[in-house]
Amino acid sequence: MSDVSVEELDLLSFFEVEPSRADRNIPWPYNDFSYQLNLGQYKVSFSIAPAYKDLSLSVAHNDTQFYSFKGLSVKDVRYHKDANFETLEIIVSDRDIIRLRLRPNLVITQDAGEA
Repeated sequence: MSDVSVEELDLLSFFEVEPSRADRNIPWPYNDFSYQLNLGQYKVSFSIAPAYKDLSLSVAHNDTQFYSFKGLSVKDVRYHKDANFETLEIIVSDRDIIRLRLRPNLVITQDAGEA
């Protein structure tokens, strides 16, 4: 089993916060990492176990959750950076992709379809 494409430094750049770790002595990719951040009235929570390709993503607005995703053994997680945006791409399967952008504004998109 291979781990996800995204690297620890990619997630540090994307979330701009230090993650909490399930165990301080276990390195990437074998640990569980949790990123929590506030963006104005939004709270974003993202957790990942890179070696297992397990993750969760939730977003709340004014303490009311409006988006939640939990994926076990997703196909991949990728980080993209161009001149204007950083995007985290969750490849759920060959047919389902979730894209998360935090700045300059929070955007979550999902594409699903047939192969």
